Amino acid sequence: MEQRVTHLYGYYSEDLNYPEGIRCNVEALYDPPQLGDMSGHAELPDPKRHVVDMIAAALGLERVGQMFTKLDQETILSETEIRKAAAMQHLYEFDHPVGFKVSKQVTIVVKKNGFGETEFEAYMVSDMA
Repeated sequence: MEQRVTHLYGYYSEDLNYPEGIRCNVEALYDPPQLGDMSGHAELPDPKRHVVDMIAAALGLERVGQMFTKLDQETILSETEIRKAAAMQHLYEFDHPVGFKVSKQVTIVVKKNGFGETEFEAYMVSDMA
């Protein structure tokens, strides 16, 4: 059982369900070079990353997050997973109009629930992480 990670590409739109809400719309996945085993995954250097980003931009898309598989049903996110999510969010910060930096990157975990069904859980870590 090999764990995997993929990059999410899409766009943001207004979410009318919340005041000043933003919705993340995922339109494409990119599977980067990586090594995986039962305990997790490690991304490898990606010589094609700039090409992927150029194609996405030409389609009106941007990197909006990452998604990875997880075997452990007991923990929400491990310390390592929180650190990776925080590092990714830090890379994609932008200046908010009120004067502070924010990130709209999302982390999605794919795992089996107690009934053996596949579940998707979305997370964002705080800038404190």
